[in-house]
Amino acid sequence: MNLAGVMIQLFFPCSPPWYENLYGLAPADYSMPGSPAGLEAIDKLFGIDLYTSTFTASPMVFGAFPSLHSGCATTEALFMSYVFPRLRPVFVLYTLWFWWATMYLSHHYAVDLVGGSLLAGTCYFVAKAKYLPRLQNDKALRWDYDYVEIGEAKEGYAYGLTDLDDDFHPATTDSDEWTIGSSSSFSSGTRSPPAGASSPVDDAQSMWEGDTLASGSDTEAQR
Repeated sequence: MNLAGVMIQLFFPCSPPWYENLYGLAPADYSMPGSPAGLEAIDKLFGIDLYTSTFTASPMVFGAFPSLHSGCATTEALFMSYVFPRLRPVFVLYTLWFWWATMYLSHHYAVDLVGGSLLAGTCYFVAKAKYLPRLQNDKALRWDYDYVEIGEAKEGYAYGLTDLDDDFHPATTDSDEWTIGSSSSFSSGTRSPPAGASSPVDDAQSMWEGDTLASGSDTEAQR
């Protein structure tokens, strides 16, 4: 996220609000020093030289868009909301407070903050889909996991066809087993009735077997 943001700032330099407050619409160049803007009041309040020297010597004087301040705050809020979903409102308020602070201190316009958050959100959701461990809601800590699944859960077949698996592959029952046995009996050319049961087909077959060609020939000989 930071690398992509800096590349955008280098190729598309944009001035922050403090530049307009100091120079108006005068043409800008990189020989102009940076400014701590509203953060200078903190140095004066505590009698330190932290923000003044840091922002004055910054090489990215015109790197207002996208705001990496907003990007970092958004990344933190998204990740912490992923780990602690119930505290999401707190993290959203933190990001909004960060937005207000950067505009109040004349370091960013609103469009800079939106651009930074969009960049951070894109990077975060790509990382979540490919690299972040999948949450296990029944575990309190990451160290309690017995196994780790990376990325988002797969939906299976498209268009919800997983619901049709039961229709195509019904559970095996006793009636299914009888059907399978009957079909195998047909394929082998025989059907075996239950033990102790008689079949009309068997009776007819035994009568036919008694009237064989040999018996017919004996009858002719007797004649």
